[in-house]
Amino acid sequence: MNIRQILEKVDDGQLFVPAFQREYVWKRQNAKELFDSLIKKYPTGTMLTWETRQPPELKGAITYNDNMGAVKLILDGQQRITTLYMIMRGKIPPYYVERDINNNVMNLCTPVKYL
Repeated sequence: MNIRQILEKVDDGQLFVPAFQREYVWKRQNAKELFDSLIKKYPTGTMLTWETRQPPELKGAITYNDNMGAVKLILDGQQRITTLYMIMRGKIPPYYVERDINNNVMNLCTPVKYL
């Protein structure tokens, strides 16, 4: 899956974060380093998901119900995915609420002022 596909799956309610995962803790420097690695085409880690019809409690406002069928949970990579989502979408992903975001990395870059 590429970044666009991952973000679309978050938007479409196909990727969730289990409540047992740690909160979003990355700081601006972590986000800068992630984008630096992406630009330089360095490895940025993998994403590990778990597809299940019996998920544990989920983060955010979503409550699982049987009509949802099998859902994918992000087990590894949620700091990176959350960072990419906030920067590229300009909003908090649906599996979080604003109070869960201690370090907002949206608006990471400062607009250049032209003379």
